[in-house]
Order: sequence, then structure tokens, then C-alpha cells
Amino acid sequence: MTQEKADNTLLIIDDDEQVLKSIESLLDGTGYNILRATGSKEGVEMIMKKKPPVVLTDLKMEQRHSGIQVLEEAKRRDPDVVVILYTAHGDISVTRDAFKKGAFDFIQKVQTHQDIIIPIERAFKFAHIKRENNYLKSKLDFEQDTGFHGAVGRSPVMLELFNQVKRVAQTNANVLVTGETGTGKEIIARGIHHYSQRKNAPFVPVVVSTLPDNLLEGELFGHVKGAFTGAVSDKPGLFEAANKGTIFLDEIGEVPIDMQPKLLRVLQERRVRRLGSLKERDLDVRIISATNADPDDLVKEGKLREDLFFRLNVVRIALPPLRERREDISVLAYHFLKIYQDIGLVKVEKISNEALMLMEEYDWPGNVRQLQNAIESAIAVATKEEILPENLPDPLRPKSNRVMIDTNESTDFKSAKAKVRAGL
Repeated sequence: MTQEKADNTLLIIDDDEQVLKSIESLLDGTGYNILRATGSKEGVEMIMKKKPPVVLTDLKMEQRHSGIQVLEEAKRRDPDVVVILYTAHGDISVTRDAFKKGAFDFIQKVQTHQDIIIPIERAFKFAHIKRENNYLKSKLDFEQDTGFHGAVGRSPVMLELFNQVKRVAQTNANVLVTGETGTGKEIIARGIHHYSQRKNAPFVPVVVSTLPDNLLEGELFGHVKGAFTGAVSDKPGLFEAANKGTIFLDEIGEVPIDMQPKLLRVLQERRVRRLGSLKERDLDVRIISATNADPDDLVKEGKLREDLFFRLNVVRIALPPLRERREDISVLAYHFLKIYQDIGLVKVEKISNEALMLMEEYDWPGNVRQLQNAIESAIAVATKEEILPENLPDPLRPKSNRVMIDTNESTDFKSAKAKVRAGL
């Protein structure tokens, strides 16, 4: 997925040359490409010529254009431009007007580095999200460049992981996939199977923790008639079901310690003996296992035999949590949008910039699975063709319509901005 390099140009507009120098000094060392315009007329001309993604403008200037008029002109010429207004005195009526006309933020004072850098950082982030959103809405086949047999990602760490998985898939080595709950370990296991020479044979997933200890051995290895009460016929186990293909043992740390030697023998000998039988059957099966715990800790705690761990951990693939690959949030959101867009009262075609920004700022403790559920939930309650912030589940929505708040803003001005953002 190709994208243009993010533009870090910031235009500052003020009719006071000293103020311009002061703000530029506050931003020294931040890495932004700073343009200055003395007054609104020059500022509007520069917006037309340079097309900066973010504009910071004074509200009240001596020339005929106020900051509000600069905002209007900027939005007319470039709807995607992100505009921040600043003023020495907050006024709720002016604040309301600014937000209605598309201002991203309204800050009361610019005196310290912290006053200005936080709003500007978020403004550039929002400008990036708008570009990203426009791209994803217009390019419906983006998954050709970001997909991996069900997995979606375009962050450097995921692209490298996809390449690693494709290389590993060409071997018969056992693979241990690690990562937090919801990161997509089974999807990666299915990808390994898909890219391997076993792709036309069975892929058998087993969630070890869902099988009671007294049934696990029989389910994995099978049993013969009369092996235990209720065994009325011979039954092959899941290892045999996966013969010539791949078996995926999820939550491998949940295998009872007294059963681990039997599992180790299967891995070593590639032979399986059904419960109650003396006969061993040859196996040609690839083993992929997974755990959401640290496998080294499982060994130290005595929950996983070291010799079994060595057999399982021939190749380890570590999946990062979603919060460490935020570049993937937007493409994942649209991936799930395409899957669920028809489940609600209206067909949902897009995600608002504001909703996407909330998603990119959230830490996603439940990882990709939580994001999938959030998109499905948002579409189910949406009344328009666009996911809005109010459609998102509670954990993602700010408790009081979060805004950029500067340390020098008065309590009244903070309250006024919150009310305006809430539509009051």
C-alpha cells in the first residue's frame, strides 16, 4: 500500500511579528517545517500556494480578516486543512462559531512550549488520519497490499512478520506463536498452513483449555472401543484428523503436566497410540502451538516441561499487541467494516475522521479481536452510512467529549469548549 510521505508543514498566522517569532521559538527543535505569515491576507495567500496540512492562526488581527474568516477561507480552499485558533481571551460564542465552522481546536493562551505542542501534535495526527481515511474510502482493494491470508497489517513490524511466516511455511519446522489474547495467533497459524505444501490437507485447530483434563488425551490421540465407559466404538483423535496437514494447539500452557510426556512422545516419534490400544499409528503432521503467556515463564513455573518446550519452540513467532502497531488500526477498522457493513439498519460505507482518531488513540487491551467487536457493534447501532464517535462502544468514547486543554486555560474556558464540543 503506497502512500505519500506525511507533510509536516505548519503555517502560523499573526499580525504581530514578535508573536510569530515567539511561537516559532517555542517550537524550536520539534522538527516541523514552519511557515510564517504576517496577517490574515498573507496567511490566506500562503494557504493557497503552500497547502499546509495544519494552520495555527490568531483570532483577532488588525486587518479586515479575523481568525474565523481565515478559518472559513482555508476550509473553502482545502476542506482537509486542520486549523487551530488561539486568543488571549476565551469567548464561548466565538468558540462555538469556530467549532461549527470546522476549527480543530481553540486555545486560550500560547505562553509555553507545552501550551502549543500538544494541540499541534494532535492536529498533525488528525491531518494524517484524514488523508488516511480518504485513501481507505477510495481504495477498496487496499487489502491486496496489506493482507496476509486473513491477517491485515502494513506496519513495518507486521510486514516483516508476514515475510517471516512465508519463509517458515516452506519448512516442516514446529512453530510456537506467542502474543497477547486477541492478537490473531490462530490467523497466523492458518497463514503458515496456507503458504505451506500442506495447504490442501486439513488444518485442525484445538483450544486446549476448552477440553476437560479427563477428555483431552482421548480427543487428541483418539480411543478404541471399550477404552473407558461410553467408548462404544473406535474413534480417531485430532492428531490423526490432521494427518498430512497441520494441527494447531492453542493455549499450549494449559496441557496438564502429567500428559505432557505423552504429547512429547508424539512430537518426537511422529507416531500416535489411541487410548486403550497397543498399536501405534504413523503420523505426518505439522505442529503449530500458541500461548498468550510468556513460554519461558511457563517453563520456570513448572507449567510446561522444558523438553516439550524445546520441541515446540523450533521457530518462534511473536505477535505484537495492537497498541504497538497503531499504523494498522485504520486498515483493520476498514477490513472489519467491509465484513460487517450490512448487519445494521443501514449499510455503513465509511468511518468519520473523529471516530478513527478515537480508535487510533485507544490502547486496545483486547487487541485485534476487541477492534473487530467494536466495529461490529458500531455498525449495528449506526443510523447513518458513517461510523460516528457516538456509535463506538463506551471504552472508546471520551467521558466528557475530550478536547485539547492547555495548562493556562481558565476553568470557565475549558468548560465552554467542552460544552461546545458536546453540542450544547
